[in-house]
Amino acid sequence: MKAISIISFSQLLVFAALFIYRIVSDHTIQFEFPTLSLGEINAGTVLHAAFQPYSYASLAAIAILALYTPAVSTAVRYVFEKTQSPEILYYMGFLTGCMVEVYRLCIPLFNLWGGYSEFLIFTGKLVLAGRILAGMSLLFSAIFSSDDKIQEADKNIVIAIAISVALAASTAVDTRTILPSIMVQTSYHSVLLFVRIFLAVMTAVAFMLSGKIKTMISYMLLFAGYICLTLSDSIFLTALGMILFGIGTKVYLQQLHNYYLWK
Repeated sequence: MKAISIISFSQLLVFAALFIYRIVSDHTIQFEFPTLSLGEINAGTVLHAAFQPYSYASLAAIAILALYTPAVSTAVRYVFEKTQSPEILYYMGFLTGCMVEVYRLCIPLFNLWGGYSEFLIFTGKLVLAGRILAGMSLLFSAIFSSDDKIQEADKNIVIAIAISVALAASTAVDTRTILPSIMVQTSYHSVLLFVRIFLAVMTAVAFMLSGKIKTMISYMLLFAGYICLTLSDSIFLTALGMILFGIGTKVYLQQLHNYYLWK
């Protein structure tokens, strides 16, 4: 918990400093997709603007995830530091997946739009590994949360990390295509999206079978918000993701806290 809190806060400061430096030195940061200024918004274009792809909407979604990780990991550490809970360890895996989303900012910061780049390939695979890890961590939290599985939590999270890295490393990256969500296109995009959805469905089913209906609902809100933020390229998706993510996180952790407090 302490390591994730420190690393996520440190990288937040580094990326914020890089953005400030680029704006001060270059007076602008290049984007592949349109940006939206407040002066362009009026009553007739609000609905249209809400669903259009804008780089600032994608930046806002990344910023939410970048702020979310250090804030929540610090809160979790304060509340659950002395709690023997395998769910919290798996949730740390989920937070790690959220943490690496900030590396999408390398694309505008270092002008990696299009063309072959080893750094772009590394960034794309790193973010992909984080997304797989986030889904697997929550799935493991649903499956291996019983008292007799506490000793296996460390091993399971290492397995989840190994599988995530292996899958990401073996996935090809199309450096010629940068998605509006500021993420490099990967091969088997539809298959990988199906895998994420499959992990989410299996997690919900696992919670339901274990009788944790309220936890299942909070998880669905949490993961739906997370998916919206990772795929967001519009104001609507970013706003929806932020709302679902915030509500899901609060309810999910509150229920977990109440369970161990009662126990």
